[in-house]
Amino acid sequence: MSGSHPSNDSIASSPSCSDTKQATWQLLGIWLAVRLITSAWAALVSPLHPLTSREQVIALWPPSAPLGAWLERVLLAPWERWDTGYYIWIVARGYRADDGTAQFHPLFPWLATPINWLVHQPLLSLLIVSSLASVLLLLVFERLARLDLNADAARASTLLLAFSPLAFVLFAPYSEALFLLCAALCLLGARQRSWWLAGIAGGLAALTRQQGIFLLLPVAWEMWESTGRNARRLLAAWHSRLPLGLIPLGLLVWLIYRAVALNDLAANLDNLHTLVYSLLISPSANKVVPVQTFMWPWQALWLALQKLWYAPEQDLIIDLIFGGGFVVLMIFAWRGMRTSYRLYTLAITLVSFGYHTGPRLPYLGLPRHLLLAFPIFIGLAPVIRRPWLRLLMTAGGLFGMLFLLLMYVIEGWVP
Repeated sequence: MSGSHPSNDSIASSPSCSDTKQATWQLLGIWLAVRLITSAWAALVSPLHPLTSREQVIALWPPSAPLGAWLERVLLAPWERWDTGYYIWIVARGYRADDGTAQFHPLFPWLATPINWLVHQPLLSLLIVSSLASVLLLLVFERLARLDLNADAARASTLLLAFSPLAFVLFAPYSEALFLLCAALCLLGARQRSWWLAGIAGGLAALTRQQGIFLLLPVAWEMWESTGRNARRLLAAWHSRLPLGLIPLGLLVWLIYRAVALNDLAANLDNLHTLVYSLLISPSANKVVPVQTFMWPWQALWLALQKLWYAPEQDLIIDLIFGGGFVVLMIFAWRGMRTSYRLYTLAITLVSFGYHTGPRLPYLGLPRHLLLAFPIFIGLAPVIRRPWLRLLMTAGGLFGMLFLLLMYVIEGWVP
């Protein structure tokens, strides 16, 4: 494995058909367990902060009539927090240039829209998409991990991802599950030299979140590796590199839609910041987060630490604790990751720490953004070899997940 030393945990083998079926059923069980845990916990803690009208009017227990309204209160209403409202608006009435919805990339709500035509419930439609994407993510992720690891280590990697503190967002009406599914498919395609799969999946990732553009780095590196790092061979086979262009094409589709359908695209060339926001994000992004800017990561971190020292707030403390924990895990995982994974992980990490969201909440959503650097979970398994340590980390991740989900539901922390 490029960038790591061989070990018993990094000897991959091709699973048999029966092993694959058994592994699939086990992963479905893991997914179902997390889905039930997160749904039950969100419902259980929602009376602490009954935000929606259904939560305020309908009691969590005992069940009441009409049953449909009670089920919506228990299973749906606790998830209607923060950015979920914007996605609901998009599914229900489409994008608008003046309400902040243009900040959110379209694939996630677009997939939920036809489901909403059937169920007539935007929030349920979004949860269906994220739930389906999360179960497929676990299946694809473990297959990706098996390219470098044996069955036990690959399963450990999957468990570390599924029970990581931020994993609750994979089951929330957010775009992370869909993005990670597309990103994992992109890396899987690149590893297997299926360049069209890598390009299509990478383009879909860029259509889901802005960070999808960084998948150019690992795919381009794997193309370079496939030629034996020979520039002449790389240029000679230029036609087979065309799928790489599909990744930025996904972003281009969104830009064209914003320009044509929303009239929301007008390049501002005053400086890099205005260019990024006028093109890659949206001029109306400040309706969602009033202050947003990109700067060097050490500058943004210094501002966050100053804020922590002079006027600490709960939100910032949580962001820095879990953001710092991610960096520690990345350091441990670094040796076990391929070079292509390192490039992608480093890009996501630097951009996440360089995203400054104002003097009051300077690192809004930092841990959630870092979750997109998911290859660290593949790199961690060869490092954390002892079963008891893997179990301890999984249990600790579950505890952290329940804590962050609690803070999400009671609106004590912005994910």
